[in-house]
Amino acid sequence: MRTKTPLIFGIAIACALAGGVAQAAEAKWQSLFDGKTLKGWKQMQGDAKFVVRDGAIVGTVTEGVPANSFMVTEELFGDFIFEAEFKAAPGINSGVQFRSAPPDGAERKRLYGYQFEIDPTPRGLTGGLYEEGRRGWFQPAKNNGEPQQVWAKANAAKLKMGEWNTMRIEARGNRVKTFLNGQPLADFTDTDEAVRVKRGFFGLQVHSTKNKELFGKEIAFRNLRVQKLE
Repeated sequence: MRTKTPLIFGIAIACALAGGVAQAAEAKWQSLFDGKTLKGWKQMQGDAKFVVRDGAIVGTVTEGVPANSFMVTEELFGDFIFEAEFKAAPGINSGVQFRSAPPDGAERKRLYGYQFEIDPTPRGLTGGLYEEGRRGWFQPAKNNGEPQQVWAKANAAKLKMGEWNTMRIEARGNRVKTFLNGQPLADFTDTDEAVRVKRGFFGLQVHSTKNKELFGKEIAFRNLRVQKLE
């Protein structure tokens, strides 16, 4: 029995250290949503309805709203890892803004910045990287031809239609990566240093539409959290 004591002690120490590392990693996560209120958030640009329901932020496609609507964080972020869960009604268009900025009332009339696309439609572009209000598509390609069709064929099935999905964004310097349900999607390096937004807010989008069939449909987000890498 004596010969086993050092081994048992060593295993105990290793387990304690591993637990400490796991706790330290978990402690780095900052929750962005308390599950009950919109504290730390504010609505910007459009007037679509946002509410808190069942531990989620729920946005509703609203008739008569001409502009895209966003619920955005009051805090700004630069380099980070972001995770959240979302559930989108089929047919709508939505996304999660990051490193985004408000309209300036002069040159920029609209909110702008990077967007993780949420696209539960036959296009199948969820997880693609887009820039709202300015440059448009980064990945897949900007046009609506073969590059987007290739993307959809490879990635559309990764979205669980009408169910909760897990998304992840990694933004380090000028490189951005997106993930859907643990699987990698976009990997883009933005070389336009004069234009790219380096620090900004997160935003949850309800896209405007004139399609009456989409009025009242919802997009929900929960378990929103971020690790700052700055």
